[in-house]
Amino acid sequence: MKNNNKGFTLIELLAVIVILAVIALIATPLIMNVINNARENASKDAAYGYIDAVEKSMVEGLYANPDSTLPTTVTDSTISVKGTKPQNVSLTITSGAVTGGYITVNGFSWSVDANGKLTKKAS
Repeated sequence: MKNNNKGFTLIELLAVIVILAVIALIATPLIMNVINNARENASKDAAYGYIDAVEKSMVEGLYANPDSTLPTTVTDSTISVKGTKPQNVSLTITSGAVTGGYITVNGFSWSVDANGKLTKKAS
């Protein structure tokens, strides 16, 4: 009688599991880094969107009432715009443009320079 066993041995199965575990250990930090970078970039985009909305709001207010005086600072309660609302914001306005301050969106804090460029604040 011929003994024809087909299948994998326990050692072969364990070797495959070990290889998959090593791959998972290597890939997990890389994937988490990609996810964190995506969250940071989404926060930065939301901050730029808020700054753009503030500037547009200033222009619309001046257009609607040319004799009005533009505010020189914007805080959380100063202006309401659609979209992602910052947790904390203090922006300096000069001639209707954002020229400084800081903004915190989704846990990431950003400094705003004189040109309206965002720089991540150290945590």
